[in-house]
Amino acid sequence: MTSPALILIKAQFACASDTRSILARTSAVKAQFHLPLATYPDASSFSLLQNAVDLCLHQGADLTASVPLVSLPAWLHLSSLPDIETMRAVEQSSKASGAALEQTLRDYAAAANVAVEIQPFAIEERFVGQSLAEISRAYDLSILEASDPMRPLIESVLFESGRPLLLFPSDNVCGRVDAVAVAWDGGATVARAFTGARLFLEQASRVILISVADDKQIDQRSRDRFAARLQKAGLSVDVTAVQANGEPIASVIQATALEHKADLLVCGAYGHSRLREFILGGVTRSLLTRLDMPALLCH
Repeated sequence: MTSPALILIKAQFACASDTRSILARTSAVKAQFHLPLATYPDASSFSLLQNAVDLCLHQGADLTASVPLVSLPAWLHLSSLPDIETMRAVEQSSKASGAALEQTLRDYAAAANVAVEIQPFAIEERFVGQSLAEISRAYDLSILEASDPMRPLIESVLFESGRPLLLFPSDNVCGRVDAVAVAWDGGATVARAFTGARLFLEQASRVILISVADDKQIDQRSRDRFAARLQKAGLSVDVTAVQANGEPIASVIQATALEHKADLLVCGAYGHSRLREFILGGVTRSLLTRLDMPALLCH
């Protein structure tokens, strides 16, 4: 008869083996990044494609690009000839932009040896943002560029996908993310954004917690507790409090992050939808169109 002690030892070995197997599978999971592209009326830039590929190269992630091809609404077939001709011109423009984006992305990805999947789909123009937001829910994060023409798409993906959004400035060149700056206000939104940044923290060595002291009252105990947990996780942490002195908060935060040589800014996105229009917080509104460095936002 097998002794109870031997049974217990065998059970412990089995448990340890299962744990090692789970950890091995977990470490083998590749991050999946999403690139929602625009083809009409303004097309996404080639620099966004390059940044997305470079980001996936540095992070060891796969990339999937969604390419909406604007299609003719069914009701327009019953409309006047000038309307149909105008819409057909729109379709042709969207199709041409989509083809150029697809070929350029394939070329960039092949040169960097990054796995990329491109998924074109037909959609009416009014449903593009909603559809890309829904697709984004299947991925770890989505990648867009900050600009006025892209703002409607940015808002849809940011507030409707439930996933983190990484925004690039239009002239940015993506590099390795070693230092991460966090716009810290103690709120739940920035805590959620920080969780979304976990993929980058795994390869980073330094975190900078930035608070704007004359914008809102900061709970220093909460901030220090957060910093202590990061240090315990093996990260070097700098805590800095700055004064805006009437300057735009978003500009002050970005300038401070760049002064500390941060590669990525993490911040919460504040806003809500009313009658299908997004009412944004001041800092969020500024970051969507005037960005000086890559920023990861989460709502």
